[in-house]
Amino acid sequence: MISVLFPVHTGCALISISLFVWRGVMMWIGRPLKVRFFRRTLPDSVDTVFLFSGIGMAFILGISPLDSHWLAAKIGGLLAYILLGAVALKYGRRRVVKRSCFVAALCVFAYVVAVARTTNAMPWQGWF
Repeated sequence: MISVLFPVHTGCALISISLFVWRGVMMWIGRPLKVRFFRRTLPDSVDTVFLFSGIGMAFILGISPLDSHWLAAKIGGLLAYILLGAVALKYGRRRVVKRSCFVAALCVFAYVVAVARTTNAMPWQGWF
């Protein structure tokens, strides 16, 4: 089952960040998307499959965020990414706030990917 869920989870991560970058670039240049499917339906559907595949893998592997620090860090990073992305694409009032949150959300996403690849809450540890 993991052999099915892992590629689904990874593929959803790539699609999710691609859609976020596309929507962010449209926001950055001042041309927000008008089509509801590309603005809401498709990203929400991909993110739902992304979330449930991650939950499914954690359940099958018997990993709990209370027991593993890296999974707790990944979930915390995911929540920060969601909040920053919401401000960048929807709730931000000023352009500088939207752009700053967009860049911060991309940085947080990179952190979450690094945590997932290294299974370490501090993936940069050992670089210096």
